[in-house]
Amino acid sequence: MSGPRFRDLFAWEWRQVGRSPLLWTVLLIVSASFAWGALNTAALHSAQAAALERARQVDTAFHANAAARARAYRAPVTSSGGPVAYWQDPTDVAGYSEYFVRMSALKPHLPSSPLAAGVSDLAPSRLEIRLNTPFGFTDTYDFENPRGLALGRFDLAFAVVFLLPIGLLLLFALFVTFERDRDMLRLVAAQAVGPRAWTGARLAAILAWSVPATVLAMIAALGIAGVPLGTAAGSLAVAALLTVVYMLFWSGVALTILARQPGAGAALGSFAAIWAALTIGLPLAGSALVGMIDPAPSAVGYVDAQRRIGDEINAERDKILAAAVTRRPDLRPYADRATSLDYATRLSFLVPETERRLAPLRSAFEDHRLRQEGVARIAGFAIPTLGIEAAFATLAGTDPARQRTFEAQARQYQLRLRGIVHPLVQREITQPPSSPARTTRGRLNLAEPLTLPKFALADRPAAERIGGVLPFLLWLGLLALLAITIGLVRTREWKVVE
Repeated sequence: MSGPRFRDLFAWEWRQVGRSPLLWTVLLIVSASFAWGALNTAALHSAQAAALERARQVDTAFHANAAARARAYRAPVTSSGGPVAYWQDPTDVAGYSEYFVRMSALKPHLPSSPLAAGVSDLAPSRLEIRLNTPFGFTDTYDFENPRGLALGRFDLAFAVVFLLPIGLLLLFALFVTFERDRDMLRLVAAQAVGPRAWTGARLAAILAWSVPATVLAMIAALGIAGVPLGTAAGSLAVAALLTVVYMLFWSGVALTILARQPGAGAALGSFAAIWAALTIGLPLAGSALVGMIDPAPSAVGYVDAQRRIGDEINAERDKILAAAVTRRPDLRPYADRATSLDYATRLSFLVPETERRLAPLRSAFEDHRLRQEGVARIAGFAIPTLGIEAAFATLAGTDPARQRTFEAQARQYQLRLRGIVHPLVQREITQPPSSPARTTRGRLNLAEPLTLPKFALADRPAAERIGGVLPFLLWLGLLALLAITIGLVRTREWKVVE
C-alpha cells in the first residue's frame, strides 16, 4: 500500500468520508458521551471534596470545643459545679485519649480524577481515626442502592471502553461494505486497484477523521468538567494516547473481519459478537472463574470472629492486663493496680491484644485483596478492555492500589498517634491515686491538649503513575499492530460473488 495510487485513493476517500452525515452523527454522539461521563464523575468527586471539607470543619470545631472545655475545667471549683467524670474531661489524659482524640484521614482527588470513577464511588475517601479502633478505622458506608453500585458509574472511561468501539465499528461496517451491499464491488474490482489498497485507504480515511475528533472531544470534555489541563497535562496526554492506540486495536479487529468482504449485516453481527465477548463475556467469565478458584474470605465469619474474640478478651481482661503490666519494667511495681484501671487505660492494653488475635483473619483479607489486584493486572493484558479501564483509573488516581495505600497510611497514622498518647496514659499507672479534694473541675494531669500531627497522604508522583501505565500501552500497541497486520495479510484478493 505505497506509492501515488494509494495516496490518491486515500485523499479521495478522505474527502468522501468527510462529507458523510453518518460520520459526524457518530462523532457527535461519542463526543456527547465523553462530556456526560466526565461531568458525571466530576460531580461525584466535587460532592466528595465538599464532604471532605465539611469533615475538616467538623474536626476543627470538635478540637476547638475540647480546648474550650479544658480551659473551663481549669477554673476553681464553685458551688455551681463540681469535678467532672474523666470521660468528659479533656484535662484527664485517659479521658482525652479515648474521647477527645478524633482525627480524620482524608484522600483528596487528583486533578485528572474525572478521567475515571474507578473505586471512588465504592471506597471511602475519609476515615475517622481513633486510638482504640482496631486496625486503624471502622468500615462505614453511605447507603446506596447495591444494584446501582454493581452497574458502576457512567464515566469517561466507560464511554471510551464501551461506546467508542461501537461507533468506530459502525462506521467501518457501513462505509467499507457500501459497494458490496449495492452490487458495486465488481466494478471496484475491475479497476486497477487491489483490495488491500482500497480497504486500507477507506479505513485510514475513517481514522483520519475519527482520531483527531475523538482526542479533541476528550480534551474538551475534561475541560468542561473542570480539569486543569495544564496541571494534568502528562496524565491527559497518556490517556489520549491510550485512546488512540485502543482505536487502532479495534481498527485491526475490524480489518480482520472486513478482509472477507462481508455485507453490512454480516460485518455488524461479527463486530457485535467480538465486542460483547471482549467487553462483557470474557470479563464476566474470568471473574466467575477467579471467584471459584480463589473465593474471598467470609465477611460474616470475620464479624463472628470479632464478636467471639471480643467476648474472650472481656472474660480474660484482668489476666491480660496483669500480664501486660508485669512485662513492663517501669510498670511492674504497680501490677496490683492492673485490675482497677479506668476504661480508657485498659483499652490501651486490650486493643493491641485484640488486634493480635484478629491479625491472621485480617491478613487473609489483605492477602486475598493483593491476589485479586494481581489477577486484575494480568487480566488487563489478556483482555484489553479491562486493561484500558484500569489504566484510566490509575491516571485518575481512583484505582484500588491508591485506595490500599491510603488505608495503609491511615493505619500507620493511628499507630503514630498511639505512640504519642498511650505512653502518657499508661504513665498514670505509676502515679498514686489523686486526692478526693480537688480545687478544679478537671483533673489536670494533661496540662494542655496535645498538638497532634495531622494526616497527609503521601501520593505517588504523576510520573510514577504514568510509568505504571506504559507497559500496558506498549502491549496494546503490539496487539493493535498484530491485528492490523493479520487483517492486511488476509486482504489479498477480491472475493466477488458472480
